[in-house]
Amino acid sequence: MSPTLIRADAFGPPVAVSRPTSEPAALFRTAADQEIPVGSTGFWECMRGRFRRQVREAEYSYFISGQGSFTPDGGEPITFRAGDAIYFAANTEGEWNIIETVRKTYLIFP
Repeated sequence: MSPTLIRADAFGPPVAVSRPTSEPAALFRTAADQEIPVGSTGFWECMRGRFRRQVREAEYSYFISGQGSFTPDGGEPITFRAGDAIYFAANTEGEWNIIETVRKTYLIFP
């Protein structure tokens, strides 16, 4: 199997998150979202706001730019900034708080 190039140069239009916990609702957009042999990958960008996590599968994220925090239900906030990575186990629930527009690359495992 050949390597797959994933390039973040074709972001879609901004869309409101479906589970906002702040007003106005945070907007997000994706680029290069594609299936790979172990799940799916792509780029995700989100503007300022708070909202509930919507992904049910396990996920690895690497933050390219921006900053914010994620508070797992019943846990302490995890702050992140450009250069950090987070692994979410399957069925992780909690709240995102985007402080400065975030761009990340992600790998979602089924």
